[in-house]
Amino acid sequence: MTYTLAWRPAQVMEDVAEAPFDVWRDDDGTASTMFHRTPNGFLVRFLDGGDFAIDLVAKKITCTPVPDVSEDYVLNLYSNQILPLLWTYNGTPVLHASCVVIDGGAYGFLGRSGRGKSTLAAAFARQGHAFLTDDGMVIEADGDCLSVRPYLASVRLLPDSQGALLGDGAVDVDEDDDWTPKVRVPASALIPHADEPAPLKAIYVLEEPVSDEAVFRALSVPAGIDALLQHSFLLDSHDKVRVRTHFKAMAELAEAYPMFALDYPRDFDRIGEIVSAITSHARQRDV
Repeated sequence: MTYTLAWRPAQVMEDVAEAPFDVWRDDDGTASTMFHRTPNGFLVRFLDGGDFAIDLVAKKITCTPVPDVSEDYVLNLYSNQILPLLWTYNGTPVLHASCVVIDGGAYGFLGRSGRGKSTLAAAFARQGHAFLTDDGMVIEADGDCLSVRPYLASVRLLPDSQGALLGDGAVDVDEDDDWTPKVRVPASALIPHADEPAPLKAIYVLEEPVSDEAVFRALSVPAGIDALLQHSFLLDSHDKVRVRTHFKAMAELAEAYPMFALDYPRDFDRIGEIVSAITSHARQRDV
């Protein structure tokens, strides 16, 4: 699947005549993303970033950013939202997850934004376990098994995570800014990126932190399906054929691979301990 990306000058969003057929909302219920149909595809509107017009016939994506948004933020929307939506639309499942390699196997960390997926990916990489992706976990068939494809050789970290994992000298923070965006950190010898697919072994679902230590809880198949459906990409939720296909893929994934709820303290001073605990759990499972 190859699409051409075209840019238009930034502008204030114009009204769309038709109501959206789907809306993504933040935790507080505020609309964040709207999905509209167009004659040749879709218009995906990120209210804080811009419009992405998807032409399925011409295989072209046209981005119109809103004024004063950073180019990196818009590119991240394209890489970690638009492309995963299109991959799933065309039959390749993508999870809202980071993924690392432990002993040659792929282990995913599934969860909402802010749960610590990118920090875990970078922390594992700092301890020699290369990351496959810090978001957008692309799953593909590999014979009778599933593999995770390498994606984007960089990690997007908040300044506190960047400082804790890479050293204070790597951080540039504007203390007068109430909202600090993530910084894209390219893969390096410090945080290696895997350049080959790895066979999927297990998926951890990151919970809201409560425990003072790493706690693992095996998920039932129904609970696993629910988590996968909540944290996967679906471009057209009204396309019954694609919805059935997507549900079947998520159900087969939950039935075939171990899934665990993971609770751990979000304490940078203990991040090495947490990585060791997860690594030990993965090895003990021998999956």
